[in-house]
Amino acid sequence: MCIRRLCSFFAGALLATGPAGAQYDRAFERDLFKTRFEQEVKFRAAAIQVAWGAEALCDKTTEIEPFVLLSVHSMRKKLSDIDMKLFREVTGMDEKWRVVWADEAAPDELKVGDVVTAVNGRTLPAGDTRFAISELFKGGSMVSYDDKGFWDAMLKARQEASEGKPMTLTLDGGRTLEVETQKGCAGSVTASAFDNDPDVFWRQGTERAKIPANAMIEARTADEFRWLAAFGTYFQASQGAIAAVQKSEGVSNGFLVGKILSLTVPGAGMLLTAAEARAEQAIAVDSIVGSADLFANEVVASLGGDPAAGLHLSERMRAQGMKVDAVLMDDFRMSNATEHAQRIKALQAAQAERERAEAKAQEDAAKATAKLGTVPR
Repeated sequence: MCIRRLCSFFAGALLATGPAGAQYDRAFERDLFKTRFEQEVKFRAAAIQVAWGAEALCDKTTEIEPFVLLSVHSMRKKLSDIDMKLFREVTGMDEKWRVVWADEAAPDELKVGDVVTAVNGRTLPAGDTRFAISELFKGGSMVSYDDKGFWDAMLKARQEASEGKPMTLTLDGGRTLEVETQKGCAGSVTASAFDNDPDVFWRQGTERAKIPANAMIEARTADEFRWLAAFGTYFQASQGAIAAVQKSEGVSNGFLVGKILSLTVPGAGMLLTAAEARAEQAIAVDSIVGSADLFANEVVASLGGDPAAGLHLSERMRAQGMKVDAVLMDDFRMSNATEHAQRIKALQAAQAERERAEAKAQEDAAKATAKLGTVPR
């Protein structure tokens, strides 16, 4: 997999303007809107990177586009007219679906800021309003906004790409552009920086999972964004693993230590001794969310990151007393995830040492060959 580039799209904070004598330039709100928008772009990009990186582990796969589109319709919370105007100024977003991130695999003609009006000939719709009567009894918001129509069109285009039909974008002005997709985990993992229910995690079948906004906003590093995306991906494309967890009796056999690393680092799986293999069972978690923790640890490690990223994020959220459904680990999950991350790091260190030894042996062999070539005959 090639190294990805992250292209955040925003207009930048503007200088205060207004009538003479104005004493408040809303600098705090400008920074808040800008920062949260950047967080969402990073998360959406991480979700695509994770889908590609974990493809070999997912029970259901599809073709994934090398770009991220956002608009104000992707916001799950309605802002006031004044706030929405400021949000538009700071981020450059509007009702149109704009490219906010593009991977290196995207066509050079596709630029950050471009407006996409249709995918595979289907017009990208506006947002939808969702009513949840059940929220009345939970103290949540009964009315929220959702970009279901957008995802219906995008998921259909992904499926068509899997069947051999090129993914074609229609840009503002009518120009069409064909993009090359890459196989990845099916479904989509999303999060909105502006959400009526920022602490709620929900899953819609195998199509979508929503990470709590509170967790996404607290994320700081690329590894933490990827960990969150991988956590949601587990619920979307690993039905077989979930079934195995539900049927297990004290042992999760969905994702054990080294499974992902053995696919991405040749020989890594062989580093487990018999004793370590038995220890895997001791640290496995008999719960779906616990298995998602371990899955996310290994996905991040397979992408070259820190398998303890989710632990760092959870520790900060716990210290602040944040409300975060599903993602926030309790003591038991943190204990298991910590042990799991430590073992992955041991695998990574052993593999790195092996690679250094192999490189040294090759270097010594080359020197010996060169020396023999200079000996007089």
